[in-house]
Amino acid sequence: MHSVTELRVQYHQRLHDIDAAVRQMISLVEQDILNAGAAFLHADANAADAVEANDGVIEDSYEQVEQLVINQFARQAPVAGELRFLLTVFRILPELVSAHQQAAQLARRGLTGLAGELPDRVRCLISELIDAATEMWRQVGAVYLSGSAEIADDTEADDDKLDELHASLSAELASADLRTPIVLEMGLIARLLERLGSRRRNRSPDRSIKPTPTRR
Repeated sequence: MHSVTELRVQYHQRLHDIDAAVRQMISLVEQDILNAGAAFLHADANAADAVEANDGVIEDSYEQVEQLVINQFARQAPVAGELRFLLTVFRILPELVSAHQQAAQLARRGLTGLAGELPDRVRCLISELIDAATEMWRQVGAVYLSGSAEIADDTEADDDKLDELHASLSAELASADLRTPIVLEMGLIARLLERLGSRRRNRSPDRSIKPTPTRR
């Protein structure tokens, strides 16, 4: 049988395993969004392939972390900061998977050469939206790593910027002389871009602690 001390060491090691996996997923989502932007704007097949290559990593990480969190609850009732940490992980996991899936959709749609039929102004706005969405997820990572909710208090301006960019994109699409199929497809693209940026708004305030260091 394991001693109480050994069980606690194992428990905290699993917390760190969970933490490391979530950090990796956040980093992958940031890169996925950037690659999706390149795939869409430049019909870059390599960038689209890079997003697709993360499908298995994201799925496996989701299943691994979900099981680890469930095991933590089953083996030892977490309290206080550890409980908040595990609940936060449960909430952020599906958001990370969803962000990756939306980036993959954007990348695939870009390979049709759709961006080549868009006015320069529309392409510029899409590029700005991609950058803004990436920055939002980068801030998620910063909040997560720091264990502080302070950064979340400073994101209202970023939210407003995303809303303004999306409104500008919608207006440009409405006034542009585009074929009907392009207009319809861009309506879907605009929605994907909006969702990619909106993930950040629901996530960082929940990350208020870090897992307890493992005792060696």
